[in-house]
Amino acid sequence: MKPHRRVCALGLTLALAASASALAGTDANAVHHVEGKAFAGADDHLMYRESHWLYDDGGNSSRLVLYRCPDGKPFARKLMHDDGNAQAPDFVLDDARTGYQEGVRSVGGKRVVFARVDKGAQERTAALDTSPMPVIDAGFDAYIRNHWDKLGEDGSDKIPFLVPSRLGTLGFSVKRMADAPVNGRDARHYRLSLDNLIGFALPHIDVAYDAKTRELLSFNGLANIQGSNGENVKARIVFDPAQDKDVSRADLDAAAKAPLDGQCRIP
Repeated sequence: MKPHRRVCALGLTLALAASASALAGTDANAVHHVEGKAFAGADDHLMYRESHWLYDDGGNSSRLVLYRCPDGKPFARKLMHDDGNAQAPDFVLDDARTGYQEGVRSVGGKRVVFARVDKGAQERTAALDTSPMPVIDAGFDAYIRNHWDKLGEDGSDKIPFLVPSRLGTLGFSVKRMADAPVNGRDARHYRLSLDNLIGFALPHIDVAYDAKTRELLSFNGLANIQGSNGENVKARIVFDPAQDKDVSRADLDAAAKAPLDGQCRIP
């Protein structure tokens, strides 16, 4: 994989569609379900779907994501667990097509980042530097919500963002772009890009949020899902908050046990 594509494949789409606020005021057994569609950046055909479940696990916000082929069969699963810091959750991504895995786990009170290229490779690990606390995966969503007022029209912020394949962080810049409607909704737009002299030449990631509800409406950039050529795909992922719904724990349990037997070629 080309280095710049690996660097910018941050996996921000994983559970960005649903936030802890979605469960505010509900009971501990509530499960919130969100769907997203990922279209190819080249010709806009449907590459895969994302099914998100947001739920409470012993008082901690947790998320399960299934990545599905267009025919509905899952090929990858993601589990996320917020253990006190919403912008830096533990997580594990497992892509059954190749055996690729990445994530962050807590071991003996410390954080460890890990990655495995494929089924035949050994897992690589490293201690996670938490000073300052990095933004991890979909923790970027919590970061945006927590800095909603700070990120002004012309303002920007700098954050350390974890890139699991590098077993470390890189400095990124978050900038608010011009407001523009998305599917008839007033929306705020943000851009995430490398914070260095060559960052302007590398792929960036754009996200749009509903200006009133702060719900994610769209994602455009390199996703964490790899294509058949082994490179992370460029995707335009669309969410429709009007289609969100509450489901049962049985639905969540079924998703956790669903076989990852999808074999679609992406893109």
